[in-house]
Amino acid sequence: MPQNAPSRMTTSEFVADTLRREILRGDLSPGQALLQDHIAARFDVSQSSVREALRRLEALGLATSIRNRGTFVSKLTIAQVEEMYDVRLAIECLALHKNFNDISTDALKEAERLLNEVDKDTEISFLGEANKKFHAVFFDVSGETLICDILQNIYGNLTRLWVDFIKHKPSLARSYEDRSRSEHRELLQAAKNGDVKKAEEALTKHIIGARELLTAHLRDHEKSEDSLAS
Repeated sequence: MPQNAPSRMTTSEFVADTLRREILRGDLSPGQALLQDHIAARFDVSQSSVREALRRLEALGLATSIRNRGTFVSKLTIAQVEEMYDVRLAIECLALHKNFNDISTDALKEAERLLNEVDKDTEISFLGEANKKFHAVFFDVSGETLICDILQNIYGNLTRLWVDFIKHKPSLARSYEDRSRSEHRELLQAAKNGDVKKAEEALTKHIIGARELLTAHLRDHEKSEDSLAS
């Protein structure tokens, strides 16, 4: 067991969690090889622990194993990202309808507090905890394990693409930040008014807008790769 690993984690869980965070931060790039020998030496763990860690990353969609070649940080295609957003939209709209009448006044006050907290943040914050907690007010699926697992997988994969987007297009990211905050306000106001149709329209616009921006970024990246290869 690595010395700095939390006692509640197994060795493979600690290795997988560390690599997961590095992938999400962009420290490990799409297509980068995850070499078992290097990982085992880095963490001073067995090969079996590394293999189990890599299987955990594969289950999250963050790593891809290719027979006779090894395991690599997953690359996401535009089609995969569009599919993720379609699934996310379907789940969140379904959850919104299911929970809408049960959203309490206190929950809406908390949602507004979170938005006010985000408004005070001078940094790009649409990937932050306040943003996640705001969305959770409208589609609380904490008791639904399968849905939580699906959304966690989607959010994890999309987050690493957003990190790359912010890194390479900071001015566009800042512009999107302003738009995102405005769309959050629309969703909150619709909920305060008890208008589920308007709330769904606001949520749909928000998710589709994010999908269009991120897929455009991936198209630019693909063009850049093609230009370098030619």
